[in-house]
Amino acid sequence: MEVLALILIPFLAGLLLLIARPAAMARGIALVSTLLSLAVVFWLWYTWTGVAVTGISHDWVPAWGMRFVLGYGGIGLLMLILTGVLFPFIIGTGYKQPVGDPVLVNALLLFCQSALFGVFLAQNAFLFYIFFELTLLPIFFLLLKWGGEHKRAITVRFFLYTLLGGLALLFSIAYVTLQTPLPHSADFSVLAALHLPMHVQMWLFWTMFLAFAIKMPIFPFHSWQPETYTMAPTQGTMVLSAVMGKMGLYGIVVFLFAIVPEGAQYWSSWVIGLSLFGALYAAVIAFRQNDFKRMVAYSSMSHFGLMCAALFTWNAYGISGTMYQTFAHGVLMVCLFYIVGAVSQRTGSNDFASMGGLKTKMPRFALLFMFVVGNAIALPLTQSFPGEWLMYNGLWQWNNWTAFAGVLLIVLGAIYMLYAYQRVMLGPDRNIAVTDADDEEHTFLVPLILIFMLVGLFPNVILHLVDGPVQHLLNSFTSLP
Repeated sequence: MEVLALILIPFLAGLLLLIARPAAMARGIALVSTLLSLAVVFWLWYTWTGVAVTGISHDWVPAWGMRFVLGYGGIGLLMLILTGVLFPFIIGTGYKQPVGDPVLVNALLLFCQSALFGVFLAQNAFLFYIFFELTLLPIFFLLLKWGGEHKRAITVRFFLYTLLGGLALLFSIAYVTLQTPLPHSADFSVLAALHLPMHVQMWLFWTMFLAFAIKMPIFPFHSWQPETYTMAPTQGTMVLSAVMGKMGLYGIVVFLFAIVPEGAQYWSSWVIGLSLFGALYAAVIAFRQNDFKRMVAYSSMSHFGLMCAALFTWNAYGISGTMYQTFAHGVLMVCLFYIVGAVSQRTGSNDFASMGGLKTKMPRFALLFMFVVGNAIALPLTQSFPGEWLMYNGLWQWNNWTAFAGVLLIVLGAIYMLYAYQRVMLGPDRNIAVTDADDEEHTFLVPLILIFMLVGLFPNVILHLVDGPVQHLLNSFTSLP
């Protein structure tokens, strides 16, 4: 029942907010709800024995192969931990950087968390698809209500991209379900046992990959991302980058690799090439940005390109490094977008031209920002270092040229992050009256920085969750005909 509780706790708390509308207590109720969900996640982690768990299994619409099956393995548990850990901080952002109606905003965020838990728990493809699409609705309404000056155009573009990916995924699920023996089943375990002909896998790969590539996003499926990340409220941007983008990587590993492994291997060179090109492109664009939030948006896209490329290297270094980095990247993005919001609140703009020389007036904030930058450029002993090192080794095993591209990405990442710090905190003083980091900002950033350090010192806390599933995945690749 714990797996069902993860979905119900935030969903019922969101309903409570909408029905009772306790404006003064909305953030507090939402925060308590996320902490309860986090407690359940930690319990699942504590009791996990290293084998896949099926918590609930019931027939739903058996004629269509639809069953209500919830469970998790090591990779799913990692995604649950990521979602559980980050949402209290995402809700907490509203205390210092409020936007709009606190009841509606927090209800939408809780509904999104509920759907995200559903994505990472679903063990039936149709159920996975339903939760996959439900995650979009809260973000859609957040954008439509508080998406800035061009919110309608941004929301329509976001909707069209996600609709295209969703329809492609639905078609893929329907097709593979019809290939199962009677009575048809869309359970992951049944679909993974299919041995589809190679000519089918070659085209089916792209219908699946399209949905996950848009979700991350990677080049050339990314044009919705910069404007959406920039114009969305800070909490919405955090959800999109830190958690929802990981649905793409998760879907590739547990869904695409399991159903079309030979097709994925056949197209791996193309995917790695597209991903690395897109990552380098995004890194260069990030360096050239004059908008702080847009710079972080392109930084996120660059990271996703590197993670996707490493995922398709078909070796333990690349896949384990990517899975580890999903957690590290999520924590990093929440920190960076929080810092962007805090600085823009003080200066009244995201434009680097309105910033500069803030270190003398905000020494404590500057120190916290420097810790986050150190993690962003993957300094040793920070949480990003093990993941990037593993991904680099995976790219090296694949090809020397891909390894060179990986090194170039690391260098470019360090350049644009340090340049951003210089433009915000150093340089000429803009004579802006600003205050240093207060207690609320310390309460937000210090725990996340401690996570940086602890996970960097003890990366096996994360890696032990994925080692078994990754080895099982690699063994299934080597046993292909």
